[in-house]
Amino acid sequence: MSLGSSLRAWYEQGESLSLTTNGLKDTKSKIDVEYARRPVPAEELQVVDAEPDASSGSPSDRQKDIIHNLIVSVKAFNTVDALRRVAHRLTAQSSILFIQNGMGIIEEVNEAVFPDPANRPQYMLGVTSHGVYETRRFHLVHGGDGTTALAILPRNIDDVKPDFEPSALYLLRTMTRSPVLAAVGFAPTDFLQLQIEKLAVNAIINPLTALMGCLNGDLLHRPSISRIVRLLLAEISLVIRSLPELQGVPNVKVRFDIKRLEAQVIGVAQKTAANKSSTLQDISRGKLTEVEYITGYLVRRGEEVGIHCVVNYMLQHMIKAKERLEGERQGNLLPLVSRDERP
Repeated sequence: MSLGSSLRAWYEQGESLSLTTNGLKDTKSKIDVEYARRPVPAEELQVVDAEPDASSGSPSDRQKDIIHNLIVSVKAFNTVDALRRVAHRLTAQSSILFIQNGMGIIEEVNEAVFPDPANRPQYMLGVTSHGVYETRRFHLVHGGDGTTALAILPRNIDDVKPDFEPSALYLLRTMTRSPVLAAVGFAPTDFLQLQIEKLAVNAIINPLTALMGCLNGDLLHRPSISRIVRLLLAEISLVIRSLPELQGVPNVKVRFDIKRLEAQVIGVAQKTAANKSSTLQDISRGKLTEVEYITGYLVRRGEEVGIHCVVNYMLQHMIKAKERLEGERQGNLLPLVSRDERP
């Protein structure tokens, strides 16, 4: 659905959003929305001065448009396009919180949207285990309680005591004070391990449920599936334990051992047994998936450290093939040959 049609649907819906939790429906109306009509090309971006105009003694119109805190929760592959639409309203004093599936998004944003470190906003990352699904447009169900982990990323990884922007500290305090989120702030290294742990679990549950067209719990207690899981985890575990950013971190070898990762996968599959993975939902709707940022990220990192993840690479392209076939069948994608599929 395009942004224009989404906006029309929003007004037709009465500018309201409903969330059902434990059978109780809560509807909020007259929520302000803004429609960014087109991405701003990187060469057209202008730096916004966050300080008031000294000559006039009052903030300029552009300063009034500054976004101090932005939460990004779009699909990973839409992140760059979404940020380009508002990048001209973000300053080095702004903060962006990314709560998304997958990894490798920050690197894309730095390259395509904020190439100049001096004008780059403060980044924050989040992972959540809350389960939410959409029954129809703007009608959501909170299907499973979970927790949320947050971290503010230092601008320089070598800083022992980094200075964080006040906007980031404000957003972190606000998120952790919301009881329903059950949010906790972590140091960057601790958060990285949580993020990679979730990535490993998603790299098993998401593609397998999408290929087999099953619920998360259907992966359990099936010997053939268990064998596939162990083959995938053998590569994933080796890649994670070889990542340079985790070298020297205590207990990494134990934390990302194959057996422990398998226990994590089983635990999540049991807890979310009745849920459909996001990859399965995307493919069922003929939409693009985030496999490039989940399995694809692990494959790319493996190549960087000299590990060829052939089983995960095959799984990645099986998902891409199914996403393309289903998208063409439903008329959402044109039957084109991508660059990496050409002979």
